[in-house]
Amino acid sequence: MKKSLLLAGAVFAAVTISGCSYIPSTLSSSPFVLKTVVRTVDPYFHGEGIDGARLEKVGKRIFSYQWNWYRNLVIATDEGMVVIDPMNPQMAADLRKELGKAFPGQKVHTLIYSHYHLDHTRGGALLDPANVLAHEKCASYWDQVEHEGVLALTRTLSGDTTLVIGGVEIRALYMGDSHTDTLYAFHIPSERLVFTADLGLVRTMAPDGVPDRYAPGYLKAMDRLIAIDFDTFIPSHFGYGNKQDLVDWRNMMEDGRRLAREAVRRNGTPGVGDGSPQMARYFDDVYYPMRAKYGAWHGFNEMFVLNLVRDVIGESLGY
Repeated sequence: MKKSLLLAGAVFAAVTISGCSYIPSTLSSSPFVLKTVVRTVDPYFHGEGIDGARLEKVGKRIFSYQWNWYRNLVIATDEGMVVIDPMNPQMAADLRKELGKAFPGQKVHTLIYSHYHLDHTRGGALLDPANVLAHEKCASYWDQVEHEGVLALTRTLSGDTTLVIGGVEIRALYMGDSHTDTLYAFHIPSERLVFTADLGLVRTMAPDGVPDRYAPGYLKAMDRLIAIDFDTFIPSHFGYGNKQDLVDWRNMMEDGRRLAREAVRRNGTPGVGDGSPQMARYFDDVYYPMRAKYGAWHGFNEMFVLNLVRDVIGESLGY
């Protein structure tokens, strides 16, 4: 396992970070080697306990639909279902069938998009919601990309917004510039529950270093959620847990960032230095302390290098 991880680190560093010329060009440019390295991340997204689908009751009126590594939130209210994130057409179609079995004759009253990213927002039409909500900036992002399958909004949100739907209070908490500037987390006080999209996982390394992450705002957003009095933590991927899981994940992300910052200070920013293999030194400085604390977490080996690259670049550029 360690040998494959080191190979992955070497090749990803060679093709991702400029200034690291110690990898032979025949290795870094080999399609076979590159494809082999890419395959090493596959176990992160699949496996026992991940593949498959199930509608799980996580509170008195709260359900979570897990579909492979995706997970959303369903709130049963007196006016119908509230669904946060349809994710994709396949998941939405399966969810519609499950809701029909669990809540025969009931409609989806409101669909809420947690943020604008397309992997969370396609397939909503299959749920036939009466209302569609999201941050006011989402539409401007969708207008600039191909966004087939994303429903038009019936109401936009701005800042913190408290929704009361069918007797259930849903606090939509604006996360600022964290994971996009359109991100909401959701607090259901009566259920002592928080749902986050791409802002925390349970004993799992971050996928790809969390694309579209502004690290200072990201940590600030998690700190804000941790200050809330709640018990159940539902993330948008993999399993769910409790508040301590969010605390632990926040600390893991901060540890990786801090170690990358220290490594850049010692070894220079990528491409600035004496020409020696910087990425190998970054790896040694960050990998061993992170492995000691988080090596048993899901996806540590598969995602470590991608997180390292993201943190080193982020520290070097200031994001």
